[in-house]
Amino acid sequence: MTADEIKRWLCGKLAEVESVRTCAHAQDGYLIVTTWTGTLIHVHLLAEAPRTRTIKRILADASRIGIGVLFLLDAALLPADGEAFEPDEALLALHALFRDKIYTYRQTPDGVKIGQLHFKPYGRGVEQEAWYGPDVEIKHLPCYKVWIKQPQSIRGDWLIANFGTEAFWKQADYTAGRSAFRQQSARASGNAQFYKWSNPGWGNPDGMGYRTPVSGAPESELDRCYQLLGLTRAASEDDVKLAFRKLAREFHPDVSKLPKDEAEARFKRLYAAYRYIKTASGK
Repeated sequence: MTADEIKRWLCGKLAEVESVRTCAHAQDGYLIVTTWTGTLIHVHLLAEAPRTRTIKRILADASRIGIGVLFLLDAALLPADGEAFEPDEALLALHALFRDKIYTYRQTPDGVKIGQLHFKPYGRGVEQEAWYGPDVEIKHLPCYKVWIKQPQSIRGDWLIANFGTEAFWKQADYTAGRSAFRQQSARASGNAQFYKWSNPGWGNPDGMGYRTPVSGAPESELDRCYQLLGLTRAASEDDVKLAFRKLAREFHPDVSKLPKDEAEARFKRLYAAYRYIKTASGK
């Protein structure tokens, strides 16, 4: 689906919400939702990594005239489930705006899915662990004011909307599943297996993250290249592209936090593996 098709799909789903009167496309690309109480909501689908100042400008322009804002971020821009990472200020801003979660959208063989991502503090540093919750069923669209204290860059009183989802990371079943996963990972860490995450709600009937054993050691150059991307040969073309994009954002010399020489070396190996897969498998 194209970006416009995704917006049309989302517009149709929002129009089905009981509190929504109309949903239409604005010339600037966002969706305009009108509720039966007369409230206006602007829904922004972010296909590129957002900047904090852009988020704040949109919030300020809308809140000043009483319009709520809802952001949905392309899931391809985010870390995998269970990955430890250092979110930038823009991601922290979105996380704070929507009650400790970021709303996402992605394409699947079954159509577009709306997801939710929570950041869980990891260790003693600034790293966070990515926790994905169940996919969102669009049934509610509450709009309310929220006071943001941190991060300082978007400190203020803003009018936002969300999907009325609960704090899934506080649910007993969910936390039990995460604990079981960690125990399984700890037991597996003593052997030579490689693992990859399967995102919750992305074809997982349990709606929780889990790891799937891949293999002990690469059997061929192609297997080695797949493992550099954290994949197996069963990965689809979209899986390969997504994995490369995520790792490229981490190791590209222009953005990586690693020393430049090390970042360049890692990025070259990553790009060579990606090109090899595309040439050898047509992906």
